[in-house]
Parts: sequence; C-alpha cells; structure tokens
Amino acid sequence: MDLPGPIHDFLLVFLGSGLILGGLGVVLLTNPIYSAFSLGLVFVCISLLYIPSNSHFVAAAQLLIYVGAINVLIIFAVMFMNGSEYYKDLNLWTVGDGVTSVVLYKYFCFTNYYYSRYVMVRDYLDYKIKPNYRARFDK
Repeated sequence: MDLPGPIHDFLLVFLGSGLILGGLGVVLLTNPIYSAFSLGLVFVCISLLYIPSNSHFVAAAQLLIYVGAINVLIIFAVMFMNGSEYYKDLNLWTVGDGVTSVVLYKYFCFTNYYYSRYVMVRDYLDYKIKPNYRARFDK
C-alpha cells in the first residue's frame, strides 16, 4: 500500500502504541478476562501492521486465526472458570506488577540512553574513517 510518509509513520506509531499498551494490559491486569481482551487488541494491532507492507492475506489470516479462534477460545475458557474470585479484591497493582514496571522502565531508559550514544559515535566514526575514493581520481 503506497501511503504518504506522515500517514505511514502515524499508523506505525498508533499501532505500535496499541501493541505496547495491549501487552502491558495482558501482563499487568489482574482480571483474566480483561487480559484476554488486551491480548485481542495485541492480535488486531499485529494483523493491522501487515497491511501497510502489502501482506493482505497474512493480515486476514492473522485476524481470523488468532483473534477469531484462539482469543475467543481463551475468553471462553476464562469465562468457564469460577469468575467470582477475581472480583473480591480490586487491587489494580500488585507487588510483582510494580517490580516489573520499574525493571522495564529502567531497561527502556538504559537502552534508549546508550543506543542513542552508540548511533552518534557510529555515525561519527563512519564519517571520519570512511576513505575518500574520489579524491584520487579527481586529480
């Protein structure tokens, strides 16, 4: 699909943020039904990411198989379980959720900080060390 650059970038950011938020919802939500719906959001965003790369069949197959079959099966299995025990306490955050959030936040900050410096140094060294082959032939 030939999309203009800003629209393509917006789609990638929008679907990527949907993937990240859905993945965090799967891990951090304590109610398994909400986690299953977040997993459905992740599957839909993954299938929609195939459309800008002209993989329409893969997008349709991903949507039908994962969202239409596997996620529905997970939701039915969770609904057949005893659901009343999940509503007794409404603690949205547990200790494990807080520790996971802190560790992932530190990891993303560390990766962003050092990767940006790596790219700057790599580009600087490529600019300085790259030999100028045209200088020999221009004389």
